[in-house]
Amino acid sequence: MSENDPNRGQLIPANRQQKPNVITVGGAPSVDLSFLPEHEQQALMRDYAHGMIDIAKRAQELNVDANVLRDTLGHLAETTRTVSESGNSVTVAHTQTTKIGRTEIKMGNTEEAKSGKMSRTQTGERDWTPFYIFAGIAAVVLVALFLSR
Repeated sequence: MSENDPNRGQLIPANRQQKPNVITVGGAPSVDLSFLPEHEQQALMRDYAHGMIDIAKRAQELNVDANVLRDTLGHLAETTRTVSESGNSVTVAHTQTTKIGRTEIKMGNTEEAKSGKMSRTQTGERDWTPFYIFAGIAAVVLVALFLSR
């Protein structure tokens, strides 16, 4: 646009038949791509569309994970309530790792459930004790072989 342009400073409505050349980025203002060559505009619009599809797909996956977790916790709570109401003692521990994150829950009417503490196996922590035992045995055997020479 030159300084002598009669349309300078005026808003000109976009032609509805024209391809969009503006990308809205999050909460930021739109980015005008009209200064770019057509092929670069198309490439950026394609990348933008792929990104929006990826975001929608990720949101859907997280929504599915959240719904499954909600349903699982609902079933566990209902089972715990039913068993408890029948006069029995119950402790339910559940650990789940999804794209949302890791969820650990312990419920019931026992002292163990009231403590809220999960055991190492319930939290998914690996028990290294057998490895330490085998390493100790191997060290004793190696020392014995070394001293016997």
